Amino acid sequence: MTGNTSIKDLVAAHYGDLTEGLQQAADYVVEQQIEVATNSLRSVAASSGLSPTTFSRLARALGLEKYEQVRQLCAQSLTPQTTSFSGKLGQLHATASQSTGVGALFLHQASESIGNIEELSRNLDVSRLVRVVKALSEARQVTLLAGSTSRGLAKYLEEMAGWISDRWRLVDDQAAALARAVTDSSSDDVYILISKSLFLTAPIRAAELAAERGAFVLVLTDSHTCPALPFASEYFVLPTESPHFFPSYAATLVLLEAIMSMLAAQIGAPAQARIEDVEASSRSLGAYWDKAESTRTPK
Repeated sequence: MTGNTSIKDLVAAHYGDLTEGLQQAADYVVEQQIEVATNSLRSVAASSGLSPTTFSRLARALGLEKYEQVRQLCAQSLTPQTTSFSGKLGQLHATASQSTGVGALFLHQASESIGNIEELSRNLDVSRLVRVVKALSEARQVTLLAGSTSRGLAKYLEEMAGWISDRWRLVDDQAAALARAVTDSSSDDVYILISKSLFLTAPIRAAELAAERGAFVLVLTDSHTCPALPFASEYFVLPTESPHFFPSYAATLVLLEAIMSMLAAQIGAPAQARIEDVEASSRSLGAYWDKAESTRTPK
């Protein structure tokens, strides 16, 4: 156990190998980190409906010496308990109706987003991030797989990457497009799968096929139960806590922007040259607003 190990990452790394009973204990630990960090083993066992022995066995299954280390990891993260989307919508209405008004909603959202970013910063293993950037810099091609609300993040990542490389592509999440995307994959390729709860089947299956062909698969998710984790070359379980009915992508966005900055630095002069070429081409095509050419008179 290192100072950069989070309980989410540790559980994610072993989840597929746990028995059903230990998975129940692992789910409880991840979802109730505050309770686990602040209460005795006996109290946690009583609240979860599982035996104290089950949690002790879980600790050993996670590669820890004793249950106390599970408590330490939970205390390190102190992630707020999750609430269902419908439950959060009810809280949203309740907050808006209070005397503080809708302005409080912004402050609450901002606070949760900052908390997510702080949790990411506190628990991120930078050595794993360096490994990812190295794989991206050496890849023949980088393919982005995502669906639902995660697709917007993937599109943003593709747009950023386009400034420094011509080897990135975002694939449509339809079965035919995904099949074409993995047919020619090899160990020279990297696939980035952004898969948040609830998990969409098609992008995950495509990433699995790419992994079987030897590709480096990076998985970005919000849950240790993500079905893509067993075949991921590297993964990050990211906090998405929000006081509202939708998950917050603030921490995920920070990680993606950091990866892109690190990648640009890794590529070096060629990245700088491409940025200059892309910008010059954009200006030649009239992509940017030119104040001097504007004939519109302000009112």
